[in-house]
Amino acid sequence: MKKIIILMLILTMGISIVGCGKKDSQASLSDLKSIPEFTSKDMNDQDISNQIFEDKKLTLINIWATG
Repeated sequence: MKKIIILMLILTMGISIVGCGKKDSQASLSDLKSIPEFTSKDMNDQDISNQIFEDKKLTLINIWATG
């Protein structure tokens, strides 16, 4: 039983180390300063796009949905 627990701990630590590896791609600052173009509908069936944010200095977008 001890061998199984030790093996599981070693596997868990190994997977954790591999999962924390360095990513090759990084976002540039210019990518973070613009909202990608999009179009959608709001709850009142009105068309919206990324243009509603263009006059704002700072924008926080919280996206959620129910399925």
